[in-house]
Amino acid sequence: MKFYSSIVSSMVGGKSTKQNMRVLFYFIAILMAMVIIYSILFHFLMAYEGKEYSWITGFYWTLTVMTTLGFGDITFTRDVGLLFSIVVLLSGVIFMLILLPFAFIKFFFAPWMEAESKKRAPRELPPNTSDHIIMTAYDDVTAALIERLKTYNRNYVVIVENHEQAGLLFDRGIRVAVGNVDDPTSVQNKF
Repeated sequence: MKFYSSIVSSMVGGKSTKQNMRVLFYFIAILMAMVIIYSILFHFLMAYEGKEYSWITGFYWTLTVMTTLGFGDITFTRDVGLLFSIVVLLSGVIFMLILLPFAFIKFFFAPWMEAESKKRAPRELPPNTSDHIIMTAYDDVTAALIERLKTYNRNYVVIVENHEQAGLLFDRGIRVAVGNVDDPTSVQNKF
């Protein structure tokens, strides 16, 4: 349940998220318009060939061909219908199998993952934290120092500006916080 609530909260989020969702919505609207147009053309081309199918069958055929399932239960016999089938198939491959996954990843999944990554690393230490060492970079020397501090049961925090680096350090069990290391008031107030 936590997974779904985080998706919804990221969708309602900032300005760029709303813009990304709008682009994804337009893409899906274009795809739906293509399905509707192809279904209507299917109906008329089948009538031209002397066959009659329901409108539901037109949608079924269009989605079957666009997704490259191609059951083969409904086929055209004339060249016009076969050429139409090729157009529907190629546009389906381009839109549904190539562009839709990339659009979904770029405009929905990647921003959601970035928002989740930013939420992982804390921006402040717990209020009862005191007598701790603040480090403003992470490298081999810092890693060795952290091991020493753990040996002596000393509290520490590594402040980094990059959310991605903070997430990686947090995943490795290092006490990290996101902040501006060049701003002394930020360090004093939060850490």
